[in-house]
Amino acid sequence: MLQLRLMEKKRELVRREDVNALLDEICGVTLTHLSGMAARCSNDLTVRRKLDAVVRQVRTDIAEHCTKMADERGEPPLDQQG
Repeated sequence: MLQLRLMEKKRELVRREDVNALLDEICGVTLTHLSGMAARCSNDLTVRRKLDAVVRQVRTDIAEHCTKMADERGEPPLDQQG
């Protein structure tokens, strides 16, 4: 227990809730900017649709990869977390 307290004071140990909150914030900013990227890149509707499709695919790929990693680590589904 003493070692854990020392590690926490030295900032070698962080609380999981703090890390999760930081990741949620980073992911939220990233996804927000990805979602608006097509509108900022072009006024051409054809180009915007193609960009939106790519962004949608990237977001899907990221979500699938994260779900796979969570499953491999035995994390419960989000609707079962408390």
